[in-house]
Amino acid sequence: MAGLLGALGSALQPVGDALGSTVGALTDTVDQTVGTLGNTVDQIGSTANGVLGGIGIDQARGPFQQCIAQALSGDSGRFAFPTDLLFDLTDLHLYNLDHPLTPAAITYPNNVQEVSSIVVCASQYGVAVQGRSGGHSYDNNGLGGMDGSCSIDFRNMKDFRYNEGDRTVTFGPGNLLRDLDRQLALIDRVMAYGVVGEIGTGGHMTIGGLGPLSRLLGTATDQIVSVQCVLANGQIVQANAYENPDLFFAIRGAAWSFALVTEFTMITSPAPSQVVSYQYNITIAPGNAAVLADTFKSWQRFISNPALSRLFASTLTLTNDVLIFSGTYFGDEASFNQLNIEVDVLGVAIGLGITSRVVTTVVHDLVDLVTDLVGAIPAHFYSKSLKVTPQTLWSDAAVDAIFQYIESTPKGTPLYFLVWDLNGGAISDVPPTSTAYWHRDAVYFLQSYVIDLLGPVAPTSYAFLNGLNAFIQQVVPGIDDSAYPGYVDDQLPDYLTAYWGGNVEKLVSVKGRYDPGNVFRNSQSVPNV
Repeated sequence: MAGLLGALGSALQPVGDALGSTVGALTDTVDQTVGTLGNTVDQIGSTANGVLGGIGIDQARGPFQQCIAQALSGDSGRFAFPTDLLFDLTDLHLYNLDHPLTPAAITYPNNVQEVSSIVVCASQYGVAVQGRSGGHSYDNNGLGGMDGSCSIDFRNMKDFRYNEGDRTVTFGPGNLLRDLDRQLALIDRVMAYGVVGEIGTGGHMTIGGLGPLSRLLGTATDQIVSVQCVLANGQIVQANAYENPDLFFAIRGAAWSFALVTEFTMITSPAPSQVVSYQYNITIAPGNAAVLADTFKSWQRFISNPALSRLFASTLTLTNDVLIFSGTYFGDEASFNQLNIEVDVLGVAIGLGITSRVVTTVVHDLVDLVTDLVGAIPAHFYSKSLKVTPQTLWSDAAVDAIFQYIESTPKGTPLYFLVWDLNGGAISDVPPTSTAYWHRDAVYFLQSYVIDLLGPVAPTSYAFLNGLNAFIQQVVPGIDDSAYPGYVDDQLPDYLTAYWGGNVEKLVSVKGRYDPGNVFRNSQSVPNV
């Protein structure tokens, strides 16, 4: 739900509050400047490649590259190869700098027919294929996740239409979440998905997709009615409850292994008339993070109550000497106040430094400005996640021990975040075997991040996060490696079970039927046998 960008936004929110409306103006300026600069650089790269092609330099291309060029009508502005001038600057766009890679090609189709032609080329020459929507995969899977893949960038496929009859929306995977925000605001409808506008819909909707409205409406995946997609042989098909239902099962939680979604049709819901946004920052003296353990215990007791309103969404973020209790309530302030969170959750923190911010607004104004500022910045980072269920809630003794570990263990970087993200509600209403997304029993996920803005993540930082998960498993009986598949972790010993649990056997079977040649693959994809 929160993700790396959300964690950064939450941690930096006090800065945003201080800047006030100036941040809003600055955000618009940054968006315009970055967009203009990016377009200019892309135009320079396209022009340079076109000029070089015009003087015959592209004649050195091999059969695969020639096939790609032909699939895109020879338009050099819509494909790029590692040998092209400015490739790294105009096309590569790594997100996690700790995972450098070089794809065989990056392509920019305009329509589903071109996507099909590209996939046929890749399949013919044994090249792996992955799609890039927003480009925020933690392992750079939009670029293939490994060297030598063909990346299909959907930026040109941004169609959007509202279907008045059944109140669904149909849109292309080139739309970012911020594009959906704007389009849905015009029709006063909402969907459940994440809060970071820079995230692409193509990956987010098909890996699970958690957001503040998920407790009320389910995951993003749960709102998919039908998809148009391209198979490994280039065939264009529909997948829904009636057509290719086994593929539809796989698409909703594990799409990167099965097909490229080129169009979504999803249900929408009426927009809540009011939303309460709340945030409490609890600060302590440096080196005493363990004293925040009691606040965590209160938070866990509060959010694990089965009777908790589904209108309530919450995250708890720990970074250095600040614990941030934040979220949204999809109702009016009077109803929010009846939850009594300042007593039930924060009462144990009396005597600590607490600053609060409770704002009532309409749903479409609920935008984290600071997150938008950092949304497109690549960095060296590593992340892990861990699922907590009703059976594996942390005992008070375990909480004390875990917070002691956090306080005493070297981090290797001053920039780290631990985020506890509330799940449950409508997410848990769906049987775990009805979609590929498996983690219906999660009460919350722990998401942990270490970030280095200057260079590769240090071994000490990797050890801190891996050690944290291992320590939790040691002090909390029953916790396993179950992880949210959207928070890609390349150090999981058994990623298949961690991501997809009891659905793995069915997914392998579906893979064998729809992609027997394993065209759609990355370093953590579902195998075909």
